[in-house]
Amino acid sequence: MAELDFEMAIDRMFAEAPAFPDADLFALRVDERLDRGWTIRRMLIGGLGLLGGLIGGAQLLGSGFVGQVDALSKQSSHLLNHTVAELLPPATGGLSVSGEAILMSGVMALVAVAFAVTRLVREI
Repeated sequence: MAELDFEMAIDRMFAEAPAFPDADLFALRVDERLDRGWTIRRMLIGGLGLLGGLIGGAQLLGSGFVGQVDALSKQSSHLLNHTVAELLPPATGGLSVSGEAILMSGVMALVAVAFAVTRLVREI
């Protein structure tokens, strides 16, 4: 029985942290250091992200990716115009859809997906 009382007394002693006279000052200094560190980290991450985006954009422009996308856009525009012209009655005279319209539709769909993923991540 004495062992149970002793164990309970030990548990109570370790459950209660001792109060130090400078605990508030210590907590304030730790908070200040954490806040200062996040500001520097945010600036560093943002700057490196911008630099990486610029390098990636330059690589895409230098690789001829824009020309390939333009050629693909023209091909898909031609295919879409041909398909829509077959589906519409001849009285309407067909429908002309430019490559830019198709490209912008795809970009807007990607933006919508990005917003949906962002909202999903915030709610989790």
